[in-house]
Amino acid sequence: MLQTFRCQPISSIVSRSLHPKCSRFCSKHPRTFLQETCRRGQVPTTSAIARSFFRNFSSATNWEEPSGYDTGIRVTNSLRKDRVKVPLILSNKNVATWYACGPTVYDSAHIGHASSYVRFDIIRRILSEFFSIDVVQVMGITDIDDKIIKRSQESDISFSQLTKVYQDEFYQDMDNLNVLPATLYTNVTDHVPQIVAFIQQIINNGYAYAAPSGSVYFDVQAFGPQYGKLSTDNMDTGEAGEPNENLSEKRNARDFALWKSAKPNEPWWTSPWGNGRPGWHIECSAMASGIFGRSLDIHTGGKDLAFPHHTNEIAQCEGCFRSDQWANYFLHSGHLFLKHDVNKMSKSLQNVISIREVLQKYTANQFRLFCLVTKYNNDIEYGDEIMQNAISLGNQLSSFLSDSDAYVKGQLMCQPIDEAALMQRLSEVRDQFITALADDFNTHKAMEGLMDLVQLGNKQLQNTSKDTSGARSPGVIAAISTYINHVLNSLGVQFTQRNSPGSTASTRTLTSVLDASVEFRNSVRQWALDSSNSMTQNDELTSKEKKKLVMQERAPVLIACDQFRDGLADSGIQIKDRSKEHGTWEFVEKPSKTT
Repeated sequence: MLQTFRCQPISSIVSRSLHPKCSRFCSKHPRTFLQETCRRGQVPTTSAIARSFFRNFSSATNWEEPSGYDTGIRVTNSLRKDRVKVPLILSNKNVATWYACGPTVYDSAHIGHASSYVRFDIIRRILSEFFSIDVVQVMGITDIDDKIIKRSQESDISFSQLTKVYQDEFYQDMDNLNVLPATLYTNVTDHVPQIVAFIQQIINNGYAYAAPSGSVYFDVQAFGPQYGKLSTDNMDTGEAGEPNENLSEKRNARDFALWKSAKPNEPWWTSPWGNGRPGWHIECSAMASGIFGRSLDIHTGGKDLAFPHHTNEIAQCEGCFRSDQWANYFLHSGHLFLKHDVNKMSKSLQNVISIREVLQKYTANQFRLFCLVTKYNNDIEYGDEIMQNAISLGNQLSSFLSDSDAYVKGQLMCQPIDEAALMQRLSEVRDQFITALADDFNTHKAMEGLMDLVQLGNKQLQNTSKDTSGARSPGVIAAISTYINHVLNSLGVQFTQRNSPGSTASTRTLTSVLDASVEFRNSVRQWALDSSNSMTQNDELTSKEKKKLVMQERAPVLIACDQFRDGLADSGIQIKDRSKEHGTWEFVEKPSKTT
């Protein structure tokens, strides 16, 4: 069908693509493209019409469902323009090969980056913890490019010194955000020979050419209509190459650099075409293929990378391997916007907040909860008001786990609990949670069900009682709190618990000291509040007057108890007075004060 199409005059193509009866042959998108172009007062060029047609026609046919292990998960694969969710099928049972675009290490990472890395970390944990899939994740680090060279020259240090500072900072930022480290990090400068060999193979296959300057370009026209699998609206107005490329030596404006010839005072490596350095797009293709070979299960990154970066990665790999499908799934995260700012967070727009800045104000758990309540591929808005919702969510979860612990230990009394209702809801939430995660990792819906369970449990526990003789149900409360704690830990939300299995010896010692301290405070406070043990022998006073006098005498003791409680609160330890007889303590999250 493509051959027939390519032989027709362009006027025939346009008329057919605009004719509603031809919808089974022509996608509706070329028609939309032409209408929008004309509405803007522009005359669509022949190449733009053909490019739009080919791109949208191929969107329904170019992605082929792979054979292999069906995970039971359905995902939004960016390789399909129709956004229909498709089964996530892995090449090997219970093993996912995953390449993630990492940072360009010339500056501090910001929370726009953080939101993408945290969201994909959540997906990685979901695959591992809820679907028993071993994820082999490789992350590429760009440690040589135009921005790095410019910044190193401005700072009067070598590019390698600059990148080491920011790469180490990136690792620390990810650790502070509780993002799991990649299975392997690959640096561009460590893989230049492999990149050169990769480029040479593309040239040998007829999809790239060397220019007189020594630069090498990918030949988009030679590659043909298969180019543009991840194209966006930018493709119609933008170019596939990088800024500062020499347009005069390209065969076509959309060609992009695989190898950049050396310039004065810039780092360079040797190659068959002369001294130079890799282009941006080729780096990821060569490094990913060097680890995973000719095919890949999952490729991830922010949606701004779809074109040109990921589009060019696909062309390079399929051009090198002469294959029709390199990566089977592309998952793209949504952008992060500052509240009241229409532009996505970007260093070039100077509307960034560094990860270290945000972690001085909020905790890693709070930022992760902020990411969890929206789907990974939706845009997300950041602001103090929105973060307060994440703080409230965290407080509800932490408070329920603390109250559950106190109830199970007999330190919190309440009216009899409806065991049947709670166990029924727990069973429903378990099923709904997995169903939501299997639906394109819908953490928003999953968290809604989890919070419904928390609220139901809180409602039962808040119905406090002084009567200690009534029926108690510690088993069902323990079951719910154990499930919730397991889910949160699995998603990377790790509240510090006094009985955490991963507690160190020093933490266990601190727990013992706090247990003894709070128990001593409980005893002192109980004595101070009990007027019946008064030594006052004034028979002329009424019992009410005696009680008042005793309270006045013991007020300093109660004040000291409150000061002890408040002092620990400043250190992130909260004491809760459950009753006159019982008090409990728990860790409370506090943002980091250091950078």
